[in-house]
Amino acid sequence: MEKHRLAHRRHSAFHAAERSAGGTLLLDEHFRCHPDIAAVSNELFYDQGLTVLTDTRGRPSLPRQPIFWSHVPGRATRPPYGGSWVNHDEIRQVDSFVRALLEELSDEATIGVVTPFTPQADELRAQLRQYGRQRVRVGTVHTFQGGERDVMVFSLVAGEGMHDSAIGWVHRQLNLWNVAITRARSHLIVVGDMNLWRRWGGVASELLNAATTTGPRIEDHAGDDLLQRLYQVMSTQPGTTAALGESVHGHPVDVLVRTQDAARPQAVLLDRGPDEGADEARHLRLMLQRRRLVDNGEKSGHALRYPAWRLYDTNSR
Repeated sequence: MEKHRLAHRRHSAFHAAERSAGGTLLLDEHFRCHPDIAAVSNELFYDQGLTVLTDTRGRPSLPRQPIFWSHVPGRATRPPYGGSWVNHDEIRQVDSFVRALLEELSDEATIGVVTPFTPQADELRAQLRQYGRQRVRVGTVHTFQGGERDVMVFSLVAGEGMHDSAIGWVHRQLNLWNVAITRARSHLIVVGDMNLWRRWGGVASELLNAATTTGPRIEDHAGDDLLQRLYQVMSTQPGTTAALGESVHGHPVDVLVRTQDAARPQAVLLDRGPDEGADEARHLRLMLQRRRLVDNGEKSGHALRYPAWRLYDTNSR
């Protein structure tokens, strides 16, 4: 039974169905999270297997990065009679954030507060009940399984006084991290001791990097011959300037072109064609969908899909 993944103590009905069907199919088109948030999970948990197609236009949002880390060097405690962990310093910070979010966001925007430990969730729920359960939902990761919120506040709890074994437990719960991250539609606010989590590394460290990394990463494109050719073509047009490593509506674009007489820049996506053996129709559908997601909605700012073969056709430049 163990060999066939049918033992009831370790395996579920899902494992039985997976074996009966001969495998699983990854739902690899992602529409929930802001691209910057989805990028963390895509890299850490899906081996870059997701295609992020989230339309961020028209969503409730804040004038800050999609991932924000609030440093709270708090102390974690537990009841003298035993039980799990609570961090009152983080609770106060979460309360401050929620109060500010309710003032900044529109009335239809939703807020979630998630934490790994049930006692912390209970304390947060008691502290935040004044704001109403419809606007602010509080719970552990299991509470939010399958759900989503415009802004998620993630209280990590770990701090001075917590045993390494308890921190290590949180550190190793990869599914917990993945679910907590991917509940956020527009913004993920992480509340925790950044120095502690930087030492532990792992998912927390990647979130910290994502929260503190800004601006285009032009060095990523230095060895890309096709992209350099596209940049040269776009930057030599009269009255235009081109930039690499930019994004539009949260989605990375290959080149962003600005002209003097246009109100908005034009995003350019390089279509390198489908990979060998890939579905050509699906490739084209995804390219056109990506183009719609970075379109600025004006004639001068309409996004452009640029086929790679044109970079070798000197007569078409």
